[in-house]
Amino acid sequence: MDIRIGVYICECGPNIKDAMHLEEVTAFAKSLEHVVFVRQFRLLCSNEGKEIIARDIKQQSLNRIVIAACSPKEHELTFRKVLSEAGLNPYLLQIANIREHIAWMITDKELATQLAKVKIRAAVKRVVYQEPLDVKEIEASPDVVVIGAGIAGISAALTLAQKQRKVYLIERLPCIGGKAVRYEDVFPNLECAPCMLEPKMDEVLHNDNIEVLTLTEVKEVLGFFGNFIVKVNQKARFVDSSLCISCGACIEACPVKVKNEFDENLGERKAIYFPFPGALPSVPVIDRENCLRFQGKECNACQTACAFGAIKYEDKDTERELNVGAIVVATGFDLFNPKLAAQFGYGKIDNVYTSLEFERILSATGPYGGKILLKDGSSPKKIALIHCVGSRSKRYRPYCSAICCSYLIKFAHIIKHKLPEASIVSIYSDLCLPDKEAQSFFDKLKKEEGIEFIRVRDTNETRVSLEEGRICILNTTVEDEYKSESHSIITGKLIKVVVDMVVLAGAIEGARDAGHLAELLDLPLDEARFFKEEHCKLSPASTTNDGIFIAGCANAPRDITNSVIHAEAAAGGVLSRLVPGEKISLEPTIAEVNKDLCSGCKTCIEVCPYRAISYDEEEKRAVVSEMLCRGCGVCVATCPSGAIKAKHFTDKQISSEIEGLLEK
Repeated sequence: MDIRIGVYICECGPNIKDAMHLEEVTAFAKSLEHVVFVRQFRLLCSNEGKEIIARDIKQQSLNRIVIAACSPKEHELTFRKVLSEAGLNPYLLQIANIREHIAWMITDKELATQLAKVKIRAAVKRVVYQEPLDVKEIEASPDVVVIGAGIAGISAALTLAQKQRKVYLIERLPCIGGKAVRYEDVFPNLECAPCMLEPKMDEVLHNDNIEVLTLTEVKEVLGFFGNFIVKVNQKARFVDSSLCISCGACIEACPVKVKNEFDENLGERKAIYFPFPGALPSVPVIDRENCLRFQGKECNACQTACAFGAIKYEDKDTERELNVGAIVVATGFDLFNPKLAAQFGYGKIDNVYTSLEFERILSATGPYGGKILLKDGSSPKKIALIHCVGSRSKRYRPYCSAICCSYLIKFAHIIKHKLPEASIVSIYSDLCLPDKEAQSFFDKLKKEEGIEFIRVRDTNETRVSLEEGRICILNTTVEDEYKSESHSIITGKLIKVVVDMVVLAGAIEGARDAGHLAELLDLPLDEARFFKEEHCKLSPASTTNDGIFIAGCANAPRDITNSVIHAEAAAGGVLSRLVPGEKISLEPTIAEVNKDLCSGCKTCIEVCPYRAISYDEEEKRAVVSEMLCRGCGVCVATCPSGAIKAKHFTDKQISSEIEGLLEK
């Protein structure tokens, strides 16, 4: 078959037209081998432009198309669709990027014209060797796994739970709701957090399309978008939820007391326990690590106390395989460990607390019943709130955690309500109040007596020590700022503040166990253990692994509002691509093994980042899974015998394009 190439040159309004001599470029394109038709048009991506291309393909019997226009990321799919509708295989198209690579970069019109010619010549030489590729369709599961049952995971699950779709909401803890449900109030309106969140949690627990799996961890993830196999392990609760009425008789009978991690280890719980009052599901759980019976001792106090026979010591952990089409990661956050910044005295000096510990101190369901008390049982007369602990620092975390200033203002308000006579000092270097109501909340707080705001040069230079039984805080204030054309000098004075209690607003980081899950999902993490998004602006809820999405604080520091928005965006990404009853298309630009050349060395298997290559023991050669392969080309470059070809990126296609770029 004769090669008949059509070249289309887009003016892109003034973007390309004014940057080069397009008539000269058009004349050059007509001179190229195999080019039988050239058209210059003002806007090829317009409806009129697309109709013209489709008509020309039929009338001119074109069997290869080159579009000289903008980036392939912008409109390659647009023009592929045009080719398909005109009866031409969409992979017989090549884009020459003369806008971003030339028109927007080169100010010399003559040089831009010559470079455009080179780009088009390279595209023409390449498209000669491009081959028709067929897009295959496969069955896909519409079901979804959501990992993490905090507010982001709950919001994603509720958005996804529609007809003909099942959602598995996985939580490693015995209850849902994440950290937010343990707060007393949330900023800026001081709404009761449990009152606000429990209706959503109750809705999740009673939604027929959602299966909540608490005490469950992901053990393995196989497959690809549309067909993931998620292997999970669910630990035994040892309490039958169908028989338990949440009376608590079993808890009262238990003789064991241990630190309660849900109260940040400030309070105690029994070996059979509710994590905290109001925890959902409202079913206690036995802590086998501390239960006397599971330590080989004779104890059945909880079973004896239960009038309904709900205690089941014989329960076993269970393993399941969940077949789903997509995964949403909503694993939440942890705080920067202030022990890594020894200057704050955390862990060495009594009455120095993290913000999460202080949340539990303030809570009516917390270890002190909502009373603010020192370790000796007395009430503090002066409390320091220190901002940006581990945040905005080259030594620790360089970013702002976005919500700390707002919740410290909330703390100050609640402290004044609970301890009207107490004084409060807020130590900060800058304030970040992004919420639309946070500024007005702050303005009201400044008017209250007994609240002092001290601006220092760097909160991470704060020194907390113990002097004569009281906590002493040292830092340097920002007193004045002198600027000239050449430099800026900030002057200040050393301040000393003596207080009874300190609350540290630590940097928000990704969950501490995020690394293990990232390995299972083949997802990258940043230095703070946040899962990286595909693109921070254009795809903020997608990841580099197709079919896996991220939500809430698993990706970055967020408040409740923005966590819900981000979770719904992640769910929307699933809903738009995974429709019950519809098949999904496989990208044909993948790797292919020539079995006659393959030596069976397995080098490609070792380097494949998507685990898409296996070894056929019978034929003694490598086999590429067309479902898993993403066409990255690593195996092609690594294969010592040249047995692997990347469809649509063959050696001949790429070398021909390079020849077109280098030809004089």
